[in-house]
Amino acid sequence: MLATACSAPSKLNTVLLQTDISKLAAEHGFSAAYCITPLPQDGAPQGVKTLVILARAYVPGGKLVDAFYPASNAAYHAARAMASALEKRFDVQTWHLNSVRLKPLCARHAAFGRGMNTLNYLPEMGSRFCMELLGLALPVTCSKMPAYPAGELACGTCRRCMQACPTGAITESGFEKERCIRFYMLSGKPMPKEMRPFIGTAAKGIVGCDICQRFCPANRMVEEKGKEEERFTLAELLDCSPETMREFADLYGKNYAIRNRILAQAVLAAANMGNKENQRAIARLKGSPSPVVAEHACWAEEKMK
Repeated sequence: MLATACSAPSKLNTVLLQTDISKLAAEHGFSAAYCITPLPQDGAPQGVKTLVILARAYVPGGKLVDAFYPASNAAYHAARAMASALEKRFDVQTWHLNSVRLKPLCARHAAFGRGMNTLNYLPEMGSRFCMELLGLALPVTCSKMPAYPAGELACGTCRRCMQACPTGAITESGFEKERCIRFYMLSGKPMPKEMRPFIGTAAKGIVGCDICQRFCPANRMVEEKGKEEERFTLAELLDCSPETMREFADLYGKNYAIRNRILAQAVLAAANMGNKENQRAIARLKGSPSPVVAEHACWAEEKMK
């Protein structure tokens, strides 16, 4: 599924067409591309005339690391490659933007829906897509995009995500990020004690919590395609050797390959999964120079007892 419109310009044109953006996005593995005019509050660099939201669908899954993360890392590199291709093919200055917030842009674009869990939704993808953002120094001419189908998100009457969230982060009055498991994962801060029992069980793994997405009716068809593939074992993540960390960074991105933060989550998962083979690794990590790893390991050892 790719959003499209119109025909191709030459390098001499001062306006790009949506079809050019969409075609190039498809060539770089994106499922859809949406253009929007920036507003001053967006904080886009001076000279940006068009913001391009790139969406890349992924198949849900993953036991220890949610499938979103390898897809997001791939989308990041694809967006950088697409930015370079835009400059070469159409001679237009292009920015790969990481500091502009995407949720306000999606809220302004009719193609996106928004759930009670604050996640964005697209037809055929549900909430199972990752996004990247490009800025262009030219305006883009495009036909009107179809709006997100009315009634596709039944958040007014459906409470499945609210009922499924083990920590009660989704409420009638809104989303409370401080009660969300994902808010603390890889944050470098101790996980609140009341949330620790869910790591490796309800939240399945050590990076990513997709409980609300798994139970959302708007994701039903996407969830049926889910895979439980895994690149690393828990024992490998409890060790976090240099080789494992290099592979982790290549697959999930350098921002997530922070050894002490992975160890802090891994010991919680090991305790909750109850595999006694991991007790020695947990005991060793009690002496970690990282206060968070050491605290989590002490909790994990007590949990195992």
